[in-house]
Amino acid sequence: MIAALLPPGLSGAELRDAGQKLVLHPGEEHHVARAAEKRHRDFALGRSCARAALAPLGHGVAAIGMGADGAPQWPAGILGSITHTSGYAAAVVGEAGSFLGVGVDAERVGGVARKLWPRLFNAAEQAHLAGRTDADVAATLLFSAKEAAFKAWRLKGALAFRDIAIALQEDGFTADHAGKQIRGRHAVEGELVLTLAWF
Repeated sequence: MIAALLPPGLSGAELRDAGQKLVLHPGEEHHVARAAEKRHRDFALGRSCARAALAPLGHGVAAIGMGADGAPQWPAGILGSITHTSGYAAAVVGEAGSFLGVGVDAERVGGVARKLWPRLFNAAEQAHLAGRTDADVAATLLFSAKEAAFKAWRLKGALAFRDIAIALQEDGFTADHAGKQIRGRHAVEGELVLTLAWF
Protein backbone atom coordinates (compact mmCIF):
# COMPACT_ATOMS: atom_id res chain seq x y z
CA MET A 1 0.00 0.00 0.00
CA ILE A 2 2.72 2.47 0.96
CA ALA A 3 4.49 2.37 -2.41
CA ALA A 4 1.41 3.77 -4.18
CA LEU A 5 1.36 6.84 -1.90
CA LEU A 6 5.02 7.90 -2.05
CA PRO A 7 6.00 11.03 -3.97
CA PRO A 8 9.49 11.30 -5.50
CA GLY A 9 12.16 11.69 -2.82
CA LEU A 10 10.42 9.76 -0.05
CA SER A 11 11.25 6.17 0.83
CA GLY A 12 8.81 3.88 2.58
CA ALA A 13 8.38 0.35 3.87
CA GLU A 14 5.57 -1.66 5.41
CA LEU A 15 5.11 -4.97 7.22
CA ARG A 16 2.09 -7.18 7.82
CA ASP A 17 2.44 -8.94 11.14
CA ALA A 18 2.52 -12.65 10.36
CA GLY A 19 4.29 -13.59 13.58
CA GLN A 20 7.68 -13.34 11.89
CA LYS A 21 10.80 -12.98 14.02
CA LEU A 22 11.81 -9.37 14.54
CA VAL A 23 15.17 -8.22 15.85
CA LEU A 24 15.62 -4.79 17.38
CA HIS A 25 18.83 -2.83 16.98
CA PRO A 26 20.86 -3.03 20.24
CA GLY A 27 20.50 0.75 20.52
CA GLU A 28 16.70 0.47 20.54
CA GLU A 29 16.02 -2.42 22.90
CA HIS A 30 16.18 -0.32 26.09
CA HIS A 31 13.22 1.78 24.91
CA VAL A 32 10.86 -1.18 25.31
CA ALA A 33 12.75 -3.39 27.77
CA ARG A 34 9.92 -3.16 30.33
CA ALA A 35 7.05 -2.84 27.87
CA ALA A 36 4.17 -5.28 27.52
CA GLU A 37 4.54 -7.86 24.74
CA LYS A 38 2.14 -6.06 22.35
CA ARG A 39 3.92 -2.72 22.77
CA HIS A 40 7.30 -4.44 22.26
CA ARG A 41 6.07 -6.11 19.06
CA ASP A 42 4.49 -2.91 17.66
CA PHE A 43 7.73 -1.04 18.38
CA ALA A 44 9.80 -3.75 16.65
CA LEU A 45 7.50 -3.78 13.61
CA GLY A 46 7.75 -0.01 13.28
CA ARG A 47 11.53 0.08 13.72
CA SER A 48 11.95 -2.75 11.19
CA CYS A 49 9.97 -0.71 8.66
CA ALA A 50 11.99 2.40 9.49
CA ARG A 51 15.33 0.66 8.85
CA ALA A 52 14.02 -0.78 5.57
CA ALA A 53 12.86 2.70 4.50
CA LEU A 54 16.22 4.19 5.52
CA ALA A 55 18.28 1.64 3.55
CA PRO A 56 18.00 3.42 0.16
CA LEU A 57 19.21 6.60 1.88
CA GLY A 58 22.30 4.86 3.26
CA HIS A 59 21.10 4.50 6.86
CA GLY A 60 19.72 0.95 6.90
CA VAL A 61 21.71 -0.13 9.96
CA ALA A 62 21.03 2.96 12.07
CA ALA A 63 19.37 2.78 15.47
CA ILE A 64 16.18 4.84 15.58
CA GLY A 65 15.97 6.22 19.08
CA MET A 66 13.00 7.72 20.87
CA GLY A 67 12.66 11.26 22.17
CA ALA A 68 11.10 12.25 25.48
CA ASP A 69 7.79 12.79 23.69
CA GLY A 70 7.93 9.30 22.15
CA ALA A 71 8.74 10.53 18.64
CA PRO A 72 11.37 8.64 16.62
CA GLN A 73 14.87 10.14 16.55
CA TRP A 74 16.20 9.90 13.01
CA PRO A 75 19.79 9.96 11.74
CA ALA A 76 21.20 13.45 11.07
CA GLY A 77 19.75 14.99 7.93
CA ILE A 78 16.74 12.63 7.85
CA LEU A 79 13.12 13.14 8.81
CA GLY A 80 10.39 10.57 8.90
CA SER A 81 7.34 9.03 10.48
CA ILE A 82 6.32 5.59 11.79
CA THR A 83 2.84 4.14 12.26
CA HIS A 84 1.36 0.88 13.45
CA THR A 85 -2.09 -0.53 13.92
CA SER A 86 -3.35 -4.04 14.54
CA GLY A 87 -1.31 -6.37 12.34
CA TYR A 88 0.34 -3.66 10.24
CA ALA A 89 3.21 -1.15 10.44
CA ALA A 90 4.76 1.35 8.03
CA ALA A 91 7.45 4.01 7.95
CA VAL A 92 8.31 6.84 5.56
CA VAL A 93 11.57 8.83 5.48
CA GLY A 94 13.20 11.54 3.39
CA GLU A 95 16.15 13.88 3.39
CA ALA A 96 15.61 17.00 5.48
CA GLY A 97 17.05 19.13 2.68
CA SER A 98 14.16 18.10 0.41
CA PHE A 99 11.24 18.02 2.89
CA LEU A 100 10.18 20.00 5.94
CA GLY A 101 7.81 17.40 7.35
CA VAL A 102 6.31 13.99 6.70
CA GLY A 103 3.60 12.06 8.50
CA VAL A 104 2.19 8.58 7.94
CA ASP A 105 -0.75 6.98 9.72
CA ALA A 106 -2.53 3.63 9.57
CA GLU A 107 -5.90 2.87 11.16
CA ARG A 108 -8.42 0.05 11.19
CA VAL A 109 -11.98 0.92 10.17
CA GLY A 110 -14.40 0.97 13.09
CA GLY A 111 -12.25 2.64 15.72
CA VAL A 112 -13.69 6.14 15.22
CA ALA A 113 -17.14 5.80 16.77
CA ARG A 114 -19.81 8.41 16.02
CA LYS A 115 -19.80 9.56 19.67
CA LEU A 116 -16.17 10.70 19.16
CA TRP A 117 -16.93 12.89 16.13
CA PRO A 118 -17.54 16.13 18.10
CA ARG A 119 -14.14 15.77 19.80
CA LEU A 120 -12.27 14.99 16.59
CA PHE A 121 -14.00 16.81 13.74
CA ASN A 122 -15.24 20.32 13.05
CA ALA A 123 -18.87 21.05 12.15
CA ALA A 124 -18.32 20.85 8.39
CA GLU A 125 -16.50 17.51 8.70
CA GLN A 126 -19.26 16.09 10.90
CA ALA A 127 -21.92 17.20 8.40
CA HIS A 128 -19.92 15.61 5.58
CA LEU A 129 -19.70 12.32 7.49
CA ALA A 130 -23.38 12.32 8.47
CA GLY A 131 -24.35 12.41 4.79
CA ARG A 132 -22.25 9.42 3.76
CA THR A 133 -23.41 5.82 3.52
CA ASP A 134 -19.83 4.69 4.28
CA ALA A 135 -19.48 6.88 7.37
CA ASP A 136 -17.31 4.34 9.25
CA VAL A 137 -14.72 4.25 6.47
CA ALA A 138 -14.92 8.01 5.87
CA ALA A 139 -14.54 8.83 9.59
CA THR A 140 -11.50 6.55 9.82
CA LEU A 141 -10.02 8.14 6.72
CA LEU A 142 -10.66 11.65 8.01
CA PHE A 143 -9.12 10.83 11.40
CA SER A 144 -6.08 9.20 9.78
CA ALA A 145 -5.55 12.16 7.44
CA LYS A 146 -5.60 14.50 10.45
CA GLU A 147 -3.11 12.26 12.25
CA ALA A 148 -0.74 12.20 9.25
CA ALA A 149 -0.91 16.00 8.92
CA PHE A 150 -0.48 16.42 12.70
CA LYS A 151 2.73 14.37 12.51
CA ALA A 152 4.01 16.16 9.40
CA TRP A 153 3.56 19.56 11.04
CA ARG A 154 4.91 18.20 14.38
CA LEU A 155 1.97 19.71 16.26
CA LYS A 156 1.18 19.08 19.91
CA GLY A 157 -2.10 18.80 21.81
CA ALA A 158 -5.70 17.79 21.21
CA LEU A 159 -6.82 21.32 20.28
CA ALA A 160 -4.30 21.53 17.46
CA PHE A 161 -5.46 18.12 16.21
CA ARG A 162 -9.13 19.12 16.11
CA ASP A 163 -8.27 22.41 14.40
CA ILE A 164 -6.78 20.62 11.39
CA ALA A 165 -9.42 20.83 8.65
CA ILE A 166 -9.40 18.00 6.13
CA ALA A 167 -10.97 18.02 2.67
CA LEU A 168 -11.06 14.52 1.20
CA GLN A 169 -10.67 13.86 -2.51
CA GLU A 170 -10.88 10.56 -4.39
CA ASP A 171 -7.29 9.49 -3.72
CA GLY A 172 -5.93 12.37 -1.68
CA PHE A 173 -6.72 15.16 0.73
CA THR A 174 -5.77 18.66 1.74
CA ALA A 175 -5.10 19.63 5.34
CA ASP A 176 -5.43 23.21 6.61
CA HIS A 177 -4.18 24.51 9.95
CA ALA A 178 -3.51 28.07 11.10
CA GLY A 179 -3.40 29.41 7.55
CA LYS A 180 -1.10 26.67 6.25
CA GLN A 181 -2.05 23.93 3.84
CA ILE A 182 -0.49 20.64 2.83
CA ARG A 183 -1.62 17.84 0.56
CA GLY A 184 -1.66 14.14 1.21
CA ARG A 185 -2.62 10.81 -0.26
CA HIS A 186 -4.65 7.91 1.07
CA ALA A 187 -5.42 4.28 0.34
CA VAL A 188 -8.01 1.87 1.69
CA GLU A 189 -7.55 -1.88 1.54
CA GLY A 190 -10.30 -3.85 3.23
CA GLU A 191 -10.42 -2.62 6.83
CA LEU A 192 -7.02 -0.91 6.64
CA VAL A 193 -6.69 2.83 5.98
CA LEU A 194 -3.31 4.40 5.22
CA THR A 195 -2.58 8.12 4.84
CA LEU A 196 0.54 10.10 4.02
CA ALA A 197 1.12 13.86 4.31
CA TRP A 198 4.29 15.79 3.46
CA PHE A 199 5.62 19.23 2.61
